Amino acid sequence: MHPVVKALAQVAKEKGAPVLAVSVGSGQIAQYAVEAGADILLALNAGTYRGLGRGSLASLLSYGNANEQTEELLTRHILPNSGAVPVVAGVMATDPTMDIETRLERLHRLGVKGITNWPTMGFIDGKIREAFEEDGLGVAAEFELMRKASQMGFATFAFALSVDEIEKFAKCDVDALVINAGLTPLRFATGDRRDRLQEALTHIKQMIAAIDRAGRRPLRLIYGGPFTDVEDFNTLFRQAEVDGLAGGSVFERLPVQAITYNFIRRCKALPMVETASGELHRKEMIGQSAALRAMIAIIEKVAPYDANVVIEGETGVGKELAANLIHELSPRAKQPFITLNCGAIPPGLLESELFGHERGAFTGADRRRIGKFELANRGTLLLDEIADLSAPAQVALLRVLQQREVTRVGADAPIPLNVRVIAATNRSLGELVKEGKFRSDLYYRLSTVTLAVAPLRERKEDIPILANTFLEKMRAEHNMRSMTIDKIFEDNLMRHDWPGNIRELYHVLSRAAILEDGPILRGVHFKSVHSQPAVPDKESGRRTVTPHDAREAVIRFGGNKSLAARHLQISRKTLYQKLHS
Repeated sequence: MHPVVKALAQVAKEKGAPVLAVSVGSGQIAQYAVEAGADILLALNAGTYRGLGRGSLASLLSYGNANEQTEELLTRHILPNSGAVPVVAGVMATDPTMDIETRLERLHRLGVKGITNWPTMGFIDGKIREAFEEDGLGVAAEFELMRKASQMGFATFAFALSVDEIEKFAKCDVDALVINAGLTPLRFATGDRRDRLQEALTHIKQMIAAIDRAGRRPLRLIYGGPFTDVEDFNTLFRQAEVDGLAGGSVFERLPVQAITYNFIRRCKALPMVETASGELHRKEMIGQSAALRAMIAIIEKVAPYDANVVIEGETGVGKELAANLIHELSPRAKQPFITLNCGAIPPGLLESELFGHERGAFTGADRRRIGKFELANRGTLLLDEIADLSAPAQVALLRVLQQREVTRVGADAPIPLNVRVIAATNRSLGELVKEGKFRSDLYYRLSTVTLAVAPLRERKEDIPILANTFLEKMRAEHNMRSMTIDKIFEDNLMRHDWPGNIRELYHVLSRAAILEDGPILRGVHFKSVHSQPAVPDKESGRRTVTPHDAREAVIRFGGNKSLAARHLQISRKTLYQKLHS
């Protein structure tokens, strides 16, 4: 491995942070990227077109010589602003105006440290691609480019779009593989976001498996695809064994300086999932309490088996984190982890969400949609808020669990499935069965093991650890000062009952970090009782809830309006009226 890449990988491993390669379209973006902590600057002629307000795909078309465009970008914009950050230049392997050795020598004299195959023929398919390949202008020329660049002392970063390409590049002993996850969408259709992420993750995992088959371990970076937010990248790092990110347009958004700087810093603050002797560092399950240790012990016993699990716990305790840990410790860890909030889906659309539909199956079905069960095939499906399932939906779910197959709405042929189901709920399914509100046969199918996540009030010894972790995360993500909490504030946190659990704790600390001055937070805006009890109306005897009471209750319960309404003994409709009055 080239010394530059080896040093980047070592630093990333020591810090537990991703490697960030930023494709910059101007000197201004280069400057912001360097200041924010980018590890690599990519000089691709795509930056020329982004600077003109066009998409990156314009760089693949014959508007000019791609290599000349890249050199101009390098000399005028990137190299003068790169500082000590290594620069990797894109080279089109089939330049008709200059032989590759001469081009690489020019880049070496400029101070470029690495080479990548951009624009790449991998973006082209069909008859045009066949014609290029027949004339020797295809991907084989890019393999030769990587070989020559390595011989001349460059670090080699290979862009790959298919399994076949990535296997061949891996065998070429490139230093890094840039896995293209697809085009970055301008917007998502309603309900599409998580599906697109999981489809991209499935592709990424196939590419990684191809690298493993080649017996190599180059640096693995992800480029493009539907990953447009820091939380998307967090999902990526939790589910795929990658080392970092490469991207351009995802960093270059208005306002340019603030977006570029903050986005890079937030990405650098993301935790990387490391593996060592088969053990995963449980960076999200924070604490040392007996309750937490007991829960993790149960998860470690349950995870290796395909038993369905019900996770019960109050809102904000971290049920999805527990489900994700079960998935990560299971043999399905490299397969999809799909989530569906059953309470957020209208009853009429639930079957479509779970099982998918064909184009034209119903009014508005303008394309085929893959259901959550099908997306989760060979992986894990988390059904959150499962207690909110309607009676017909319970019957449909039971049928799938029994038959292990689904039929898309509007289709005839069933699709066989191999899915592990984890259900999460803030209500006891056993009690709902007794009340006749949940099917007993479905309950027994789901609850081979029932896992209870303790509320924060039962694991208060974890509060100082959680607080320090949250404050460090805020500091890294938002470029804040280093912060800690004083003893009185900590004592007040320990005395509080935390009806909103960990979510409420994060809210309290966020508010303190933003509103207070100085590095020591004193909790001047924190009160153990967030709102005074509602005063009974003397004439009617009913409780009088003010708009202030409503807002404080929503804050107290971490944004959960159902719990806030229940606490105030009013309906959700009344709560909404108070919030907007």
